[in-house]
Amino acid sequence: MHVAANQGTPYLYLLIAASIVAIVARRIRAPYALALVVFGLVLGLPGLLPTVRLVPQVLFTVFLPPLLFESAINLRADALRREWKPITLYSLAVTILSTFIIGYLAAWILHLPIRAALVFGALISATDPISVIAVFKQLGANPRLTLLMDAEALFNDGVAVVLFTVLLEAATGRQATVADGLLRFAVNGVGGVGIGALIGYLAARATRHFDDHLLEITLTTIVAFGSYLAADTLGVSGVLSVIAAGLVIGNYGMKTSMSATTRLAVSAFWEYAAFAVNSVVFLIVGIEEANAGLIHALPTVLLAAFVVLCGRVAVYPVSFVANRLHCEIPARFQHVLVWGGLRGALSMALALGLPPDFPHRETIVTATFGAVLFSLLAQGLTIGPLLSRLGLTRAGTGNRRREVGRLLVQQVANDAALEELERVSVSGEIPAWSVDSLRHEYVARAAALTHALSEADAGDAAPPEGAAAVSPFEYTRRLRRKILTAERAALSESRHNDAIDHDALNEGIARIDAQLLAQSPDPPG
Repeated sequence: MHVAANQGTPYLYLLIAASIVAIVARRIRAPYALALVVFGLVLGLPGLLPTVRLVPQVLFTVFLPPLLFESAINLRADALRREWKPITLYSLAVTILSTFIIGYLAAWILHLPIRAALVFGALISATDPISVIAVFKQLGANPRLTLLMDAEALFNDGVAVVLFTVLLEAATGRQATVADGLLRFAVNGVGGVGIGALIGYLAARATRHFDDHLLEITLTTIVAFGSYLAADTLGVSGVLSVIAAGLVIGNYGMKTSMSATTRLAVSAFWEYAAFAVNSVVFLIVGIEEANAGLIHALPTVLLAAFVVLCGRVAVYPVSFVANRLHCEIPARFQHVLVWGGLRGALSMALALGLPPDFPHRETIVTATFGAVLFSLLAQGLTIGPLLSRLGLTRAGTGNRRREVGRLLVQQVANDAALEELERVSVSGEIPAWSVDSLRHEYVARAAALTHALSEADAGDAAPPEGAAAVSPFEYTRRLRRKILTAERAALSESRHNDAIDHDALNEGIARIDAQLLAQSPDPPG
């Protein structure tokens, strides 16, 4: 028991460190994931947490499933249907094309055998957009661009891992022909998707028979980890299995089988799980980078970063094809997709998981760690200025937004007053003449506020091309969510009040949860 406690202590320290970094990053408005990597470098250089390492088996079986599942349940099927052509092209064609570009360049520049170089190309083609998406949200980047980058990275992980597995088998002599490799690629991908979709569907059907948010959170946890383990045991893609299961739960199970209260509880649980896992993973990435001794292999690191960037240029020809298929991907989107293709822990874990006797293993590990560090720091820290330079951030000055916000505060308060006047009028507890006199005053104020907001909306009607302006309706939605959240918190705190009827309390919470879901930017149901 004492030994187990000691093994878990470093992870507790990591969570404490992540909390401190989160507070500081919020104060200085720095990208949280990048701040974690930098702090991990600081922890790793003096060896403060020498027992914490990026173990491939732990990453794949413990850390990766919740990260993939949380992203998948939040991807809406209608958005995927709308953008399926560019997402498919970027996830599949860019990953395969960049694998071979990187592979052949690495064979030439880094002097690797071609089979080993292609393995490197596959493992480094897995992108990790977490820190980039955080910057997108902070700056209010174009929502379509955000969707393309997020969805591409999610599916790209699965494709890259399958491609890595096939090329590794070929490099180690376990696969004889190209036809064998293509068949293995297809079986691995389709099998993983099929198993995950089946597990997700069965779990969604099971949740129809009960309404208990704790039990349903437990069931989704089993789905996330079980889909990976089941697929991995059967020799197909566990990554694609988790993604498929998450998409089914998010777009079918949560919509048809879960109450509003349960959906909010499940979403909140997975949001926290992803936050906690990401925090630990990014800190470990920083610690591993500090321990890699990259400064002594600087030429290899710089050449590897250059090779990986060349591979990401595959976005441009694929975008040309996408535009021929009427996908309308602007050139500015393409520039961001190229520069925002960051690498992360998945690539590092795949490199560390190479067999000890794999040809030029040390060179591949060094090149991978160097390319990851370059992408996280150099690209991650400059993606914000690039978005601003290209005019892809939120339009409108801060003063205008504050004025809109002030008007909306008044509008929400005025609407609440009118609703209360209506309630009092129906109940008859106050004389009608008194209610009518106040109603006229608030109706006039509502008209004036509507006019002022329409003028403010007109002022924002012509943002720079591609910018994602925040409309007055968006401010209203945010404010209503804050108010509803406060109401729900007050009701939740009343559970221990014996004077309150618990059935009525649960009905009230369910009503507010339904309103919260209706006010979500992209409600699941």
